[in-house]
Amino acid sequence: MTATPQAPVDSRPRKPAAPSAKTLTCSGCGAPLAVRAPGHSLSVACGSCGAVLDAKDPNLQIIASFEKRTKLKPLIPLGTRGRFRGQPFEVIGFLVRQVTIEGETFAWSEYLLFNPFQGFRWLTEYQGHWISAKTASGIPKADPSGGEGAVSYLGATFRHFQMAEAETIYVLGEFPWRVQAGERVVVEDYISPPRILSSEVTPEERTWSIGEHVDGEQVWKAFKLSGSPPPREGVGVAEPSPYAPQARTMRWLFLAFLAAAFVLNLLFGLMAQNRVVYSKQFQYVRGQGSPAVVTEPFELTGRRSNVLVEIATTVTNQWAYFTLALIDEATGQALDFGREVAFYAGVEDGESWTEGSRNDSVYLSSVPSGRYYLLISPETDAAGLGYTLRIRRDVPRTMHFFVALGLLAILPLWFWFRKAHFEYRRWRESDHPWVESGGSDEDDD
Repeated sequence: MTATPQAPVDSRPRKPAAPSAKTLTCSGCGAPLAVRAPGHSLSVACGSCGAVLDAKDPNLQIIASFEKRTKLKPLIPLGTRGRFRGQPFEVIGFLVRQVTIEGETFAWSEYLLFNPFQGFRWLTEYQGHWISAKTASGIPKADPSGGEGAVSYLGATFRHFQMAEAETIYVLGEFPWRVQAGERVVVEDYISPPRILSSEVTPEERTWSIGEHVDGEQVWKAFKLSGSPPPREGVGVAEPSPYAPQARTMRWLFLAFLAAAFVLNLLFGLMAQNRVVYSKQFQYVRGQGSPAVVTEPFELTGRRSNVLVEIATTVTNQWAYFTLALIDEATGQALDFGREVAFYAGVEDGESWTEGSRNDSVYLSSVPSGRYYLLISPETDAAGLGYTLRIRRDVPRTMHFFVALGLLAILPLWFWFRKAHFEYRRWRESDHPWVESGGSDEDDD
């Protein structure tokens, strides 16, 4: 007799089947209810009458009740399934919370997602900004390096953003805890964009969650929703700065500009003549002839460049004014200019003081080469005046370095301004605004 061959036994572990939704009836109003996470949910909220029922009780005993003056419609309907962050999830719960800060109320929405193998996830939405969150795997530790109230989690520093008491004002669907009407928790947020670390404190416990900013288009695509996500208003608490990826590039660009400006300034300095073409001392005594002086001719050679005229005087508690003219010996063309010096000193209440200066200088820009002389006409309230005149040709100027640097730095500085303004708009909503303001800020968008 031939034995009948037996099919081989598959000993590989099988993934447990996903629990199917249970359809029940609300014991408050008789409306049908769907429990999508049986064995995981502890309460389910009826969208028709506001009753919160015990999901563990076969008879769905009412454990709380919300006043349903207004029915809120979730942007993502309950029961919607999608593939979010590479895993299938179903939306099983929806709630709205609000906080009141300085008399102003802020409300946001929270969607509970469920996967029997991945557990629960949260999607929160406020003013068009979305955050995906889950229960944190550990407890953060205080991190003084991040400033007041900062904490460290998984090697990253999260700065304290805000603390407030949140009240649950609307619920729909099922939840893994017993939702209470008017439930209040103390919520604290810590941010390291695009991530956010949040804690919720009740009289019984403190729980931590870790979240990350998500683009609304990504949510709509994941759950195949029609239309478009709500437009974003302002800057989200964990919204990544659009300027952050370019920050390192701009920093190196600025350093490159700084080096280029320095090299250019050095090259111009090396190429400059910086040559003294005339220097002489003069003495004027009131009543002894005309104060006007004509210098000996001097040569200005090389390319068109500047001329530095320096005047050093001996005035003390006096002033002097010099009317000057640089005259081209060949053409007779004159460049007229004037300079004033004044120096005062004394002792008052046992302390010495000074004001002004005995010396002065002026740059004459872009003077062509040629043979020149200087006409000097001094005026003074002193009986006599001694002064030294020195003329230098093609003098390097550090001002050019700073002008060049300023022009080259316009782009990086504008970038850093926009980056700082973005963060200012984020942090003005926090407990630690960059600038305290007694009035309300209008949106900058």
